[in-house]
Amino acid sequence: MLIRRLFFYYSLITNPKRIFLIDAFGALLSTITLFGILTPLEQYFGIPKKTLYVLSAFAFCLFTYSVSCYKFIKANWKPFLRILVICNILYLIFSLVLLIKHSKKITKLGWSYFTIELILIGIIIFLEYRCYLIDNKN
Repeated sequence: MLIRRLFFYYSLITNPKRIFLIDAFGALLSTITLFGILTPLEQYFGIPKKTLYVLSAFAFCLFTYSVSCYKFIKANWKPFLRILVICNILYLIFSLVLLIKHSKKITKLGWSYFTIELILIGIIIFLEYRCYLIDNKN
């Protein structure tokens, strides 16, 4: 397990643009889950459709940004990664605010989904920030 973790960190150090690809995958997964699964099953999760649409649109914007950075940024990637970290933190805060706003309506299944999603986003933010701190000249 430790060897895998070290290899993963090493792969980010040697090719830090991969973090954009990881973020894009996570954002796409969030978009599909929020829009395609939670929205039609609103009654089981307890989150209003309008809220799910807003969150899925935000996640799709993050997906688009991450894919664009991965494809088009050849050098000087740090400013773009900084923007991504800030946007992910904003998404996390925005999600928390919406969860608090709708807390009385959200079911246990809804709380479970968002707890897992926010933990995963927190891990991605941590990885992005660690990658941002790397003193790499790329």
